[in-house]
Amino acid sequence: MGNLPIKSNSRHISILLTTSFALVFLAIPISATESQVKTYDTRAMEAFMYGMDLEQAGEYERAINAYLRAISYDPNAVDIHLSLANLYLRIGNIQNAKQELQKVIDIDPHQVEALEHLGELAFNEGRHSESLRYFERVLDIEYDNDYAVLQTAQIHHALGDTIREAEYLIRLWELDTDRIAAIQRAENIYLNASDYERIIKLYDKLIRRMPTETDLVGRQIRLFLGMNRFFEAEALMDSLIQVAPYSKDLQAMKTDLVKVMHGELAAIDYLTAVVDEYPGSFELKMKLAQLLLDAGESSNARKYLEEILEERPDLPNAISMLVWTYLDTDDIVTGREILENYLPAFPDDFFLHRLMATILYDIALSEDDTTHYQEALEAQYTALSLKQDDQQILHMVANLLERLGMREQVLETYLHLIETYPEDDLALNNYAYMMTEGEVGEDTLRLAANYVERALAVNPYSAPYLDTAGWIYFKLGHIQLARDFIDRSLEINPDNPEVLMHMGDILEYLGKSNEAYIYYMRANKLR
Repeated sequence: MGNLPIKSNSRHISILLTTSFALVFLAIPISATESQVKTYDTRAMEAFMYGMDLEQAGEYERAINAYLRAISYDPNAVDIHLSLANLYLRIGNIQNAKQELQKVIDIDPHQVEALEHLGELAFNEGRHSESLRYFERVLDIEYDNDYAVLQTAQIHHALGDTIREAEYLIRLWELDTDRIAAIQRAENIYLNASDYERIIKLYDKLIRRMPTETDLVGRQIRLFLGMNRFFEAEALMDSLIQVAPYSKDLQAMKTDLVKVMHGELAAIDYLTAVVDEYPGSFELKMKLAQLLLDAGESSNARKYLEEILEERPDLPNAISMLVWTYLDTDDIVTGREILENYLPAFPDDFFLHRLMATILYDIALSEDDTTHYQEALEAQYTALSLKQDDQQILHMVANLLERLGMREQVLETYLHLIETYPEDDLALNNYAYMMTEGEVGEDTLRLAANYVERALAVNPYSAPYLDTAGWIYFKLGHIQLARDFIDRSLEINPDNPEVLMHMGDILEYLGKSNEAYIYYMRANKLR
């Protein structure tokens, strides 16, 4: 974690003080154990103040001589020894600095700044145990010294005792709750050590401070669930909801917990009761609608979504969910109509436009005519204008262009997909297959073989990809290799008529007409 920084001498007497004021100040006892006022030799004070002026002017050697002269007049003056030590540190004279700091401690064992400096020097010299003792002495004097707490944590890290490091990091956070990095480091230490009991205690401590910090609560809940401590998770959740019953986040988390522990229907019942109690929470209504959709209760979900949109027609998520309640019941026409009504208000919402493109794509496939293909393509291009590299839309575009016989545009679309998503196995396979259609040269076939091999590297058990590879190698004249690929394809899917035809062609080429005839007959029956 690096060297400990040398702490600035914040306890240094300001050089801006007047001589008379400084004399009064220095008459205050330095040690917490002294009960009587100590007075200073006037000659010591004059030499000391002169040394401070020289130090400010950058005349360090003369300042050192002035401090030494002051000490000769008053050998027990803690402030003078400390100022001299700080000056030695400033010019890098570590050995003399340590000697002066030790003199300070000998005179006043409770002088915190000197203890801190000695701890820093010991750490930087690799004497970690000695450094730890100095900072522990500081903390005995000042329990809430956050600098000493942080350095103690660093020392334990250097000593390899991360559990003790975590304890001091937690203590540091307790002194200053803005030190989020400290508490995160402590959490990671406990997680890496699989010390779940300490993690639970840490979460308990944090949650008491921040009961509505939902991310923190979520981590504690997940930890309980991972340890199969379900009832403790539920008890924690209930106690927090009692503190903040109106928290939408906590109620949503409680719903998720009920779903894990008691199932989907129980979660629906719980959240329905919450929504009835707090009907103004559209977020909870949205969550309930999603639960109902997942459970196949589209009609019930629709009721809540319509209520939401009456108050908040600006919520695109609610619109898309409402449309899905119709798509789930195969009412694609009504779903389209609803989306068409809302879509003009959301010209830049990609997800709503993609939903419309998907709906029109499904309609086009079912109607199978040029007009619907063109209509679907227009919707897809509108969606692509908002997000030009969307993988799903680009595949739909390629499919529709192929149905329209626009071969070059299809190849361009697949090539764009491959350049954008190099491991898109479907685009790789389809591009390879289309490249080999008709009469093509050997170079094109070899390039196509490279593409389909890339597809198979991603998905080696795809029957269509194996067939593509087999057909390309057949055209290249690698007959046995081609037959092996086609065989593997038919082992996975023995009833694909196109693959059966390919096997028939290979067998016919090999002069095995009777066997080829069998494959041709099977293919014709499946068409």
